[in-house]
Amino acid sequence: MATIQAFLAFSAVLRNLRWQVHWPLVQSSKGNVAFSSFTVVVTSASDSGVLLPVALVSAGMLWLFQSRRAAWLLLRSVFLAVVLIAALKVFFLSCGAHWQASLISPSGHACLSAAVFGILGTVAAAGRPAPARIAIAALVALLVGIIAISRVVVGVHTWTEVIVGLAVGVSAQLWFAWSYARTQPPPVDLKTFGLVLSATLLLAFGIRLPAESFIRHMTKRVGWSCELAASDRDLRVGVILSPGRR
Repeated sequence: MATIQAFLAFSAVLRNLRWQVHWPLVQSSKGNVAFSSFTVVVTSASDSGVLLPVALVSAGMLWLFQSRRAAWLLLRSVFLAVVLIAALKVFFLSCGAHWQASLISPSGHACLSAAVFGILGTVAAAGRPAPARIAIAALVALLVGIIAISRVVVGVHTWTEVIVGLAVGVSAQLWFAWSYARTQPPPVDLKTFGLVLSATLLLAFGIRLPAESFIRHMTKRVGWSCELAASDRDLRVGVILSPGRR
């Protein structure tokens, strides 16, 4: 009963958040509107405003049905993914041009989807027969792959940026899997987890967190420092290579 009450309270918080779903029309080469709409739905479902509530609810269920350590491992791994991808975004957006980098903004959607859905797949597969584990891993890989491709299709990221995001997310997932396996967790009730997480996903769908605004703010501050560092470096190189120093 307490679990149901906690979930209902969390659902009320999600409903009260200001949210708005944007449906940009992304036309394919054949003008397939249905495909474009599907792509937008997929990429919107991997937004941080959706996946972070899913991660919080997942941690709460692990706390209730397994252990506090399992919940902590989940939160720690997701936090690591968020911090790393945010740091990479700030660095490449602000300083990438000064280092001749072609990478502009690593994909946060690809990172979070790989981390969160990968972790959920790890939890779902724990303690199950090999065929079930393979099937779960295949489903997670398919879902994350579709999300990653959608980021390129909608034109907001390059393949390089998506691959970097996936690398960060998969690293966080592997860290969780290694730590989680050491706890020897019992199998979870897939029906309960599936229903609760599906409901959370639907309730959170469309929530937009001001993550990009924060990243842009940090980019301006760090970018200014990078410009100073680049100017100072160019000045020192010029002095060293000047005719009087040869």
